[in-house]
Amino acid sequence: MIHRDEILDSLNRLVSIPSVTATGSGSTPFGAETARALEWMLELCRSLGFRTKNCAGMTGWAEIGQGSELVGILVHLDVVPAGEGWDYPPFACTRAKGNLYGRGVADDKGPAIACIYAMKELLDSGLPLNRRIRIIFGQTEEKGQWADMDYYRSQEELPDLGFTPDGDFPVLCGEKGIAEVRLSYPLEGCGLTLLEGGQVRNIVPNRCRAVTSDGREVTAQGRSAHGSTPDKGCNAISLLMEQLPGLPVADFYNALFGFDLHGERLGCALSDSQSGPLTLNVGTVHTTQDAIVFTLDIRYPVTCTLEQVLSPITAAVAPFGVQVEVGTHMSPIYMNPEGTLISTLMSAYQEVTGDKDSRPRVIGGGTYAKAMDNIAAFGPIFPGREPGEHQANEHLSEEDFFRLIPIYRTALERLAR
Repeated sequence: MIHRDEILDSLNRLVSIPSVTATGSGSTPFGAETARALEWMLELCRSLGFRTKNCAGMTGWAEIGQGSELVGILVHLDVVPAGEGWDYPPFACTRAKGNLYGRGVADDKGPAIACIYAMKELLDSGLPLNRRIRIIFGQTEEKGQWADMDYYRSQEELPDLGFTPDGDFPVLCGEKGIAEVRLSYPLEGCGLTLLEGGQVRNIVPNRCRAVTSDGREVTAQGRSAHGSTPDKGCNAISLLMEQLPGLPVADFYNALFGFDLHGERLGCALSDSQSGPLTLNVGTVHTTQDAIVFTLDIRYPVTCTLEQVLSPITAAVAPFGVQVEVGTHMSPIYMNPEGTLISTLMSAYQEVTGDKDSRPRVIGGGTYAKAMDNIAAFGPIFPGREPGEHQANEHLSEEDFFRLIPIYRTALERLAR
């Protein structure tokens, strides 16, 4: 039996690696820190008796069991930047107030550690498994450009079914489409010489700074939140634009965005019964030699298309001379809530927790469930919990963290048998 302190030590060691995806080369294609996190996890798995493989630094996996079919667990070892406002060291796992604090504790290092120790319990139990279980380590999930998963799909064995522990309980049967849309407003005559705000597009920006054409500096302080839930934050770009009425770029922004969360003024406020309304986060803004570029993070309903989103946006910004460019795009996914995979994961969750009331859900967040077929997002966030992923003081309660292990063990046993 693995002791709780050993599991927490493993989590602390992983969280202490500041594995924000960076530009790399050779055997460290996503930067030295993500490579260090990958190798550390592979070494941990080897020490627990798993078979492992480092796939040219692009990804890696660890495996137990026998059989021709494969159950996959897709996790990611990269994290978003720490940002500001922490009460605890972001790159350490701190136990305080019944919680575990640290960047990645909830998204997605804590769940990855829980899955590894769930696999270890199964391995040590000696239970016969008809399928192998393989945990696959990604390194670019937060960046939104999944070269790691592209490489895995082209070079390695694909799972027959599985889950990613990077969403909510009880289980997610769908995820909205995600589109990165860049709007370039002409710099000449806009009223500003500089406009900078936000870190990455999938975080509500908490700071923004502008310099006007007459040399005046203006700043705004907002509140960060995950880009899929912009209602939980306060956008610093919107706060700053509100302070600059009369400047052309601010008038453009205030006319079409303001503090809208669903694209109302842009005309793209789509919605459906399966997944709810579109959400829109103006995640970053930066100044180039000839333009001010706003980057939007849009999560659109599962029954809608990208064209339905883009068409009204393009029409709305055209009178302002704004260019529209689509960056990263991931189509929505939706699985039958009564199908084998979802019902199996539901039954494991219900058996361990006793929660018979919660139902499969659809979210606006994007997970590795979009990377391969027959993968569903399964935990780690329990109903009613607020972990604050992508925010300062990201955390999971210690009780919830240790509840993950029996849930994942039960699910893996059922999927593999």
